[in-house]
Amino acid sequence: MYPGKECNKVLHDTINCSLLFQARAVLKKDQPEYLRVRRTIRRSRHSNQHGDERRRVAKAVLITVVLCAAVLITAPALAQKILPTPGSTWGEIRYPGSAQPEDSENLILEGAVEQGVDFFPITKDTVLNFFGRVDYTLDTEGLDWNRKLKLGAGVKLRHYFSNTAVIAVGVKYEIDRRFVDDRTMDGFQLFSNWFGSWQLPNNSHDGSADTVRPLAFPGLTWGEVRYPGSQDPVESDDIIFEGYTEQGVDWVNWGRWGTFNFYANLDYIADTEKLEWNNSIAYGVGVKLKKLIGSNVLLQFGIEAARERRWVSDQTDDVIFVYLNWSSWWDPRAIRLDLPE
Repeated sequence: MYPGKECNKVLHDTINCSLLFQARAVLKKDQPEYLRVRRTIRRSRHSNQHGDERRRVAKAVLITVVLCAAVLITAPALAQKILPTPGSTWGEIRYPGSAQPEDSENLILEGAVEQGVDFFPITKDTVLNFFGRVDYTLDTEGLDWNRKLKLGAGVKLRHYFSNTAVIAVGVKYEIDRRFVDDRTMDGFQLFSNWFGSWQLPNNSHDGSADTVRPLAFPGLTWGEVRYPGSQDPVESDDIIFEGYTEQGVDWVNWGRWGTFNFYANLDYIADTEKLEWNNSIAYGVGVKLKKLIGSNVLLQFGIEAARERRWVSDQTDDVIFVYLNWSSWWDPRAIRLDLPE
């Protein structure tokens, strides 16, 4: 357009990097037509897909051998019900998917299932654990980062500070399958994560019986540090730190319908590569109905108003979520104090 004006010329690499940075290194379906090489994913010209596939198979075989060995070693003790087998699952359906414009009309389903074996106790409160894990995400808009399946297996050291607070440090091998762009990534990941729950002291039952008073003050927190951030090449050298904290008030117990809860939360994420989507803080307030099924299945239906601040792009977005989530756990040592009475 401007053949005689050098100041108006832009390298094609600059355009490519700008688009890929905004789209998490995977372009939307209508964007590749503007590029010189019309691919949705940026790959090195020196990459060898056959070689990558052979390395992926070799890693998978190695992991399979290790897991089979672990199963053979632990099978006798498991048969005698000696070794604890802690596990958990969670999931959520929410609309919209996030505070970002591309998710404004997106319905997202995501969750995870993990099953472990406490293989070797080191101290009374510390144990070596083998585990397998499945993470899944689906959406209605067909975004690459929202349609994926992760399969992982690894080993971690778990330490119980108490029955309500546990921290883990470990390593896992995972396979990350992205369905929209038909690609599979894999590799090892180091991590440390933690979970805790509490009940704040409740002195509100003193006084007149005619006054509406809170039933309980439940709270929880979780977090994780991991390297690399994911198996996606754009996060291959990234360290990610993320977490969540919630403090609630249980107001009314409606019997079989559950407990009415008001809460405030803080959701945060940061990384070393300064990627726009990995550097944000969000805070929100909401109401939800909490229903405990049995002793270890929690259902929650609610609505939340939140504000998200992304400091790399200097962007602030407001959103109102409607959601249904669930969680369950089976761990003889862990107790959750954030459950409804």
